[in-house]
Amino acid sequence: MFIFHILQQVILPIVLLIAVGAILHRNFQFEMKTFSKLILYFYLPALTFVKIYEAKATPGLLLQIFSFLIIHFVLLCIIGRFVSKLGKHNKKMTASFSNSIALTNNGNVGIPVNDLAFQHNPLAMSVQMIVVLFEIFITFTYGLVNASTASIGLRKTALQFFKMPIFYFFILGLVFNMFHIQVPDFIWIPMNTVSNGMLAIALVSIGAQVANVRFHRNTITVMLSSIIRLLLSPLLALLIISILQLNGIVAQALWIASAMPSSRNSAALALEYDNEPEFAAQTVLLSTLCSSLTLTVVIYLAMSLFKA
Repeated sequence: MFIFHILQQVILPIVLLIAVGAILHRNFQFEMKTFSKLILYFYLPALTFVKIYEAKATPGLLLQIFSFLIIHFVLLCIIGRFVSKLGKHNKKMTASFSNSIALTNNGNVGIPVNDLAFQHNPLAMSVQMIVVLFEIFITFTYGLVNASTASIGLRKTALQFFKMPIFYFFILGLVFNMFHIQVPDFIWIPMNTVSNGMLAIALVSIGAQVANVRFHRNTITVMLSSIIRLLLSPLLALLIISILQLNGIVAQALWIASAMPSSRNSAALALEYDNEPEFAAQTVLLSTLCSSLTLTVVIYLAMSLFKA
């Protein structure tokens, strides 16, 4: 069956690399900040440029993708606040819970899933890189302000986003693509080599992050967060895709991206501002583990419902 093919060819290789990362971290205790900086300032910019440069993106396509992402994000934020109000969460738990369902791991997990599921398709990866760019912007605006529970202000936090090299490599790739500028081989070859290394480093870093997490508090809330992130989120995405009348590879890639586990940045922000960091770390672990099953189903349905 096709679903077992997805499990074997897409999900199991990802789970294996995450497991390797966890085992290596338990033995050697990696410095997690080094992983983050390598991915954010080295691997992601190179991958962004390569995939945007190779893509066939149009202004209309970009508008469709950003429309989907904004609507989907706003709905998740509303749901997060509503659930926290029903659950009578305190301010810290409300902030952490909202981030756990609104911020996704479309970088470390989403990119490898996209790469394997679409077999290096430039259009599919371009959609994924736009999703990642949006996620980074949301993390350094909404996520940071939400986690801080203080009046930091959007202007100050938004400036941090524009310091990220991925933004400029995205623009550079778009310019080179639109004007058909050829990249010299001495630049393209190392850029492409770095781009190809993103899959392994991203998954190993995820394994290292979740290696030492333990479940012992807020079990029901952790499970609820994972249910919203892995089940309700793709259901909302399916509705939005239908309303926007998206189809083909774009619809497939966006729907798969909507089913990613909670972002490790949500745990990092919770730790930084002491917003229930144990809950945030447990959510990242549970949603990452469960996503091996839910993503298999979503990928199968995406390929069946939206023919390329």
